[in-house]
Amino acid sequence: MDQFIRGTCEEMCPRSEVELRIHERMVHFFETDPDAGKSGVPDRHRMVKEFSRSAADRRQPKPCEIRTPMMLLETVHYLLTIVLPDIRRPLYQRYEFIFDRMRAIRQEIVIQNLSAKETLPILEPIVRFLCYSAYQLCDAPIAEFDPKICAQHLQECLKKVIRCYEELDQTLASSKQLNRFEMERIYLSFNLGSVEATQSAIDRYGKIEPALRLHISTQLECLRGNYFAALQQIKQYAPLEAAVATLQLPALRRRILQQFSVAYQSRVQTVPLRWLETILHYEGHERTWLSDDCRHYNLQLVPTKTTCNEGEPTGRDNRNSAVKFDKSQFDVHRGVVQARKVPFIEDVLNRSENVPRMLLGAR
Repeated sequence: MDQFIRGTCEEMCPRSEVELRIHERMVHFFETDPDAGKSGVPDRHRMVKEFSRSAADRRQPKPCEIRTPMMLLETVHYLLTIVLPDIRRPLYQRYEFIFDRMRAIRQEIVIQNLSAKETLPILEPIVRFLCYSAYQLCDAPIAEFDPKICAQHLQECLKKVIRCYEELDQTLASSKQLNRFEMERIYLSFNLGSVEATQSAIDRYGKIEPALRLHISTQLECLRGNYFAALQQIKQYAPLEAAVATLQLPALRRRILQQFSVAYQSRVQTVPLRWLETILHYEGHERTWLSDDCRHYNLQLVPTKTTCNEGEPTGRDNRNSAVKFDKSQFDVHRGVVQARKVPFIEDVLNRSENVPRMLLGAR
């Protein structure tokens, strides 16, 4: 029982699976030859092993069907540098293919019981890819992207990465230390406001660790209920960390609006929508959604006496309105609105000339 299989396959897909899937016509679009005269021609060099669920009645895989650690790493690089930038298909279809193939990679890490040193270079790019995808597809319909499944796998990968670092000796190379703190920051960003994540980070490093000070401070602000300060600090995060943290932005905004429903409750006084934009960090195109979000939680919008300036949007986009807060009217049973892309993150990611390099951790 203490014996684990050691893979010997030096291809992205074992030969037996290649033959089977070609015969059964189960070759994915991204596994076909793009230069062939007709579409759908399988390309053996582009085929990547599919994820297959474990089952009690399945035979034990042979070493030739399991990829070596080096080949697993090469496969991750291939998926992020060749498939991800392939704009012939929309992002959600690229995500589906890469996500499935990365599950197979993670499965083989477990089957072989790879060491922490072998596992980390493979899992870290997977973590970054899941972060990137969770943000870029956050506003996609559920038929194209399931955020809960992505979040579940991201959490599993992050916890595995952190356990790997804990297994390693403390005398790590400086580059590895940088990766370690990067993964810790992503873990804190993804688990924004979590007592468990905050306590574990403090126990491991203490509040004075410079590389984590900002993120632990943000966690503590959330736990104190000072969500406005937390939102301000998130804007100082690195792009990928900020992208993951902003997935919690709708939940933070909801909590602030609920607090305001108590603090600013009045029969006659109202709160200007423009002021709420600043407090809740609605920027750019997001401003058009603030009034809808207020209505979502049953907050009453009232017109102000101020006349709209010429050229200013009207209707639902009219920012010359105010909110009348009433704690008895705030709908506590309404779920959090769907996450949306944030302008300041979009600007940074759009300026990124090479997303694959960012996901592979190139500096």
